[in-house]
Amino acid sequence: MGGTYACSNICSTRPQERSREGEAVDRTAVGSRVGFADHATRILPAVPLQRGPVRFRTLVFRYLAAAFVLLAVVVVLNPSRPDASAPGSSPWDYQHEKITVEGRGLLNAYARLTVNATAWLARASIERQRDVFRLNLFDFLVGSGSAEAVGGFRAANGPGLESATKAAVLGLVLYGVLLRPARRTWAVALLLLLVATFVITRPYWTVEAAARPGVQIPNTMLAVVDRVAPGAGVEGGTAGVGPAQRRLLTQYWTSFVAHPLSRIQTGTPVLVSAPPGKKPGVLAGLRKNVAAVNDWAIGRHGPERAFIATSALGYVLPFAVVLGMLAMVAACAQTMLFVLCLAGLFALPFAVLGPRQRGSLIRYWLLPLLAAVAVLALASVLSFAVMRTADAVHAADEYVGVLLAGSTVPVLAAWLLGRRAVRRWRDGRPVPPIIPGS
Repeated sequence: MGGTYACSNICSTRPQERSREGEAVDRTAVGSRVGFADHATRILPAVPLQRGPVRFRTLVFRYLAAAFVLLAVVVVLNPSRPDASAPGSSPWDYQHEKITVEGRGLLNAYARLTVNATAWLARASIERQRDVFRLNLFDFLVGSGSAEAVGGFRAANGPGLESATKAAVLGLVLYGVLLRPARRTWAVALLLLLVATFVITRPYWTVEAAARPGVQIPNTMLAVVDRVAPGAGVEGGTAGVGPAQRRLLTQYWTSFVAHPLSRIQTGTPVLVSAPPGKKPGVLAGLRKNVAAVNDWAIGRHGPERAFIATSALGYVLPFAVVLGMLAMVAACAQTMLFVLCLAGLFALPFAVLGPRQRGSLIRYWLLPLLAAVAVLALASVLSFAVMRTADAVHAADEYVGVLLAGSTVPVLAAWLLGRRAVRRWRDGRPVPPIIPGS
């Protein structure tokens, strides 16, 4: 009986224990998912993110990006100025070159299209280089027009502007005498008034002074490089040799356009040294006297023409892309330099406020200004080096490839790329399974 009673007590307490354990498990699960009320008061407050100063490289990149956006907007809104001509815009010899490729058939049509594409790429890269060395694009599209607008406004409202300036000076004097502000604050206000008066009365000089460094720096770097590494001009037999940049760009056009065009038209480089205006007459005389030249001119060498045109396009394409990118970087640096020079007139008066303001000016104005100068100088030197490299590669290929000269490097590059592609294809093919007994 005692054992039966004890067993019944144990059995009766087990369901109660099980229910208590279940309630404890449920509470633990709910607490893990939702949390208890007293835990909500223990949430730590959010700590504000401490942002350090922007890195100098990031700051310069942002300035260049802003200059690119500003220049793009200006080009879209005002792509040209028909009432003004760019300095140094007199036509060069390459601008008189006529790209004519006669002949019927698919191969001759392909050669004609390819040669025109080659000439367009070469002409575009030359024009971009000329723009960098002869003008500031942002100043040409915006600066000159803005100076004319300010000058016209000043001429039309001269007495009113003079009275407003005198009233502003008198107001500053009374402000300094009656209210007695901090001397530095009063000096900043006075300097800003003087700067604004100077900009309004001398708009042409202000814009010209801001745009002049963007043109002088590339020309200075070109003169230094030409003095260090002379001999960047064309061959001695070419007439009309001008400055170093003109000689170099003329040689660039001759190597990548005039030379393959002469071979397509005559089969020889005989037309390379002829002036652009006299080339049609020279070609007509050669066609009458030399039968082989006439065969080339009328398009009987379609495969050779297509090969020469393809090699010429393969030559000029990478150099034109690199020169275009460098010209864009230089144009952005010119725009950045122009805007910083104008902004400096209104930013420098704040330097009298104290060392903190001077430090901000050094970080956000002076150092980016020097960075723009460095970027512009480096882009100019690299453009010069790319053109010299292009001429050197083409000249070396002229000595190596006698047959269809001007095609060795593209053919070699195509062969290497094809060999690499074949190797990758072979390595990627699945290996056939080996069947025993086969």
